[in-house]
Amino acid sequence: GKIKKKKGKMAGLIKDVKVLFGLSSLLALGLLLNILACAIWDNWFPLIVVIAYFLAPIPNMMCANCNRGYEDDYGRGFRNAGYFITGFLVVSGFALPGVLAHLDLVEAAPLFMGLAGGLIVYGSLLIYLHCFHSKSQTTEFY
Repeated sequence: GKIKKKKGKMAGLIKDVKVLFGLSSLLALGLLLNILACAIWDNWFPLIVVIAYFLAPIPNMMCANCNRGYEDDYGRGFRNAGYFITGFLVVSGFALPGVLAHLDLVEAAPLFMGLAGGLIVYGSLLIYLHCFHSKSQTTEFY
């Protein structure tokens, strides 16, 4: 009995490690595409988008617990503000390469490399949230 339980837990742990390794590889690939978009064309403006990647989850983490216990009386104002600011940062992460290309600060190839890097980074974040967070945790930190 105990040996089968240990094998089941170990198999689940190995699966989680494989998923985490794959997600970290995707995250590294997305960041590499953004850095290569800057380095190959010797133009470092597309690197501004990386700042949006790291700032995007912070408003949700800060606003998730602000009104704990007051949701019945006052609604979810702080939490919704966190969602709004996070959405703004995610959209700006995709829109900023287009704005830079429109202003002729970057060429078309770094634009598409930056967009591909953004899709990979945000996609890996969504896959992580889907695989490792329960329904209650996802509403607090996403």
